[in-house]
Amino acid sequence: MTHIKAKALCIFRHQDQVLLSYGYDPSKDETYLRPIGGGIEFGETSVQAVEREVLEEINQQITKPKLLAVLENLFTFDDQQGHEIVFVYEAEFVDSVLYTEIEIHGCETSGLSYIAQWLSREQIELNQYPVYPTGIEQWLFPE
Repeated sequence: MTHIKAKALCIFRHQDQVLLSYGYDPSKDETYLRPIGGGIEFGETSVQAVEREVLEEINQQITKPKLLAVLENLFTFDDQQGHEIVFVYEAEFVDSVLYTEIEIHGCETSGLSYIAQWLSREQIELNQYPVYPTGIEQWLFPE
């Protein structure tokens, strides 16, 4: 990859838990966690992107999106170097039923399906899966 990507991710919280999706990097044989979201398309704002990505991936509408941070992320995925600017939002689901779901099934635009789960800080530490992008941890569980 020779260009910087712009992404928008959304943190959802409920009762000391955060919703994170599982991903896998085959070159590292590594399972990891990350918030739901994806790329910002030309002509849309980061908040429009996060609303669209959540709707596309898990078919849910969000409300009260609030920008928490902007991160610069240099990384390697599947033996390819990457560079992205990540807008990190928090929001709530319009449909409160999602807060009671144990697993939420999602689908990336590429067609790759994934599972998202509500996880506590303790569960994340116990699983020992890294949470990406690097630096996002401080916004998952506000003190």
